[in-house]
Amino acid sequence: MRQAWDEVADIYTAGQAAGRDYYRYAFFGPAQVQLCGEVRGLRLLDVGCGNGYFAREMVRRGAHVTAIDLSPRMVELAEAQEVLAIDYRVMDAARMAESFPSGAFDIATSCISICDMPDPAKVFSAIHSVLRPNGRFVFSITHPCTDTPYRRWERDRAGRKQWLCIDRYFEQGAYEYPWSGWGRDFVTPGFHATLEQWIAWILEAGFQIRGIREPQPTSDALQSHPDLEDAMRVPYFMIFDVTCRNIIPREE
Repeated sequence: MRQAWDEVADIYTAGQAAGRDYYRYAFFGPAQVQLCGEVRGLRLLDVGCGNGYFAREMVRRGAHVTAIDLSPRMVELAEAQEVLAIDYRVMDAARMAESFPSGAFDIATSCISICDMPDPAKVFSAIHSVLRPNGRFVFSITHPCTDTPYRRWERDRAGRKQWLCIDRYFEQGAYEYPWSGWGRDFVTPGFHATLEQWIAWILEAGFQIRGIREPQPTSDALQSHPDLEDAMRVPYFMIFDVTCRNIIPREE
């Protein structure tokens, strides 16, 4: 995963700068920011920060942000555009407990990154271990029910989207996620799990669920980007708001 994201980091960052990533900037990103609520003065850990989008949003709202990512090149690109006080670190999220003490953070965030990690269960446990008692974790993933190993929009003769065809929902595991329209097509590693499995990982790590959001584009977002209309018809993302139950997860 580190190698894959290092290789495409410059293409991905250039595509964002060119406006390609409007799903993140105009749609699900603002929805996750809103769910985080007031973060001023909080010690915040952004997990899988990439080139720093969500970390920057949080520090602009007054949080004291530490941001980690597995890809050294992504962290370099985040630091290169940074004028804000963010502590970036190259780190495996599943092993963060080796670097941060228990209770180091008030809140953790992750914006469409934990669903790309090969062992989400270990990441959840690691995040729980570095949060203070009753600390929050607000994270987004691609929607497990629509981001399946097989997914294709059926279109009419004019190319208009008619309905979304999905299959192989129960096939859990790694897959390659294709990216197009970013200057050069590329693939990155992804990981599909069922909604039941995501909830099980959350609970087994010692969290309780406060809320779940399935965001839709705002009217302003639709006006600026009309092709977000399909996200008004099917859910593309899920955002979880969970808190520590402060128990030691049971070992199998």
